Amino acid sequence: MSSQRFKPTTYFRLAVFTSFAAFFAYLVSDAIAYAAPLPAAITAVVATRVTFHHATNEIFLQLLGALAGAAAALAIVSIIGSGAVVILLLVALSFVMARVMHYSIPHESPAVAASLAVTVILVVGSKLTTELALERFTGVVIGALFALVASFLASPTRETQKLAAGLAAVQIQLAEVLARIASDLRGEPNTQNAAAWHEQAVELRNQVLGLSVQYEDLAKHSKWSPRTNSVELSSLKELLRSNQIMSARVLNIANDLRSATRSNLNTQIPSAALSPLADLLEMAANNLATDDPTQNIGVTAAHQAVRGADMTAQIALIGGIVSHVNEINKATTRENDDTGPVKPTPEKS
Repeated sequence: MSSQRFKPTTYFRLAVFTSFAAFFAYLVSDAIAYAAPLPAAITAVVATRVTFHHATNEIFLQLLGALAGAAAALAIVSIIGSGAVVILLLVALSFVMARVMHYSIPHESPAVAASLAVTVILVVGSKLTTELALERFTGVVIGALFALVASFLASPTRETQKLAAGLAAVQIQLAEVLARIASDLRGEPNTQNAAAWHEQAVELRNQVLGLSVQYEDLAKHSKWSPRTNSVELSSLKELLRSNQIMSARVLNIANDLRSATRSNLNTQIPSAALSPLADLLEMAANNLATDDPTQNIGVTAAHQAVRGADMTAQIALIGGIVSHVNEINKATTRENDDTGPVKPTPEKS
């Protein structure tokens, strides 16, 4: 989903904290005996990640690479001496370790191996002695610690990630409801189908209400957390607003169609209008699920659906559904001009 793309603010924070991590890692290592500052700074850069979980994994790799690399290098140097051949063997060993340990899924193994190899080369350097290996390993440890701190500060809070994931999940489920309605309209929907649509729509509307409470709590406490900034909150508010519009409109559609199926659906929506209306809802569902939604889709299908109606009541019902779909499509672009919350139409008993 578009909401989960790598945001410029996240990139900026990662750049700032990574730079400071490398800076302080170098300073501290330079001030401590038996610690090489250059490996410390490089490790801080390599190991800092945008999520704290990934950072801990990366740091484990860095320390593993430093230990294994130093041990293997000392063994190799004692046998064949130092030189380019040592680097060749150690890089190959890094790729073997990445696969044998099953630390990552197969397609990620090259990246894991490369990370290990970088640390190994840092520890080995151009000349290797036990004293130099100790200094470089200590530098790697210091760099890893600063990378851990930087990753913690750069990563979004768990509450922020949970809210963003919840909003994205609701949008996907709203698309599924619209797709189900479209599929049922192509057949002969009955009251049971309509009740299922309505139940799902109500559940999703309630989920959005719960997510709204989560957002208010997050916004209220954001000033006490350096990891939550105003730009992230604004983005979440925008996404929440879109979900409020879409969930309300989907519930309105479900309400209208449930009411229509309780009488005679053919008198409410003529057969000629069902297929274009289903096409319109299906396109709206696809629009919800895409990463690059357009603001207005299904114009031809909408016109066909309205032309299929020959009574004022039919035109009102179909026109209302078309209007709801247009608002859903606009909400996916998050360019809607409304400022107040959208209220669903009263449920019809």
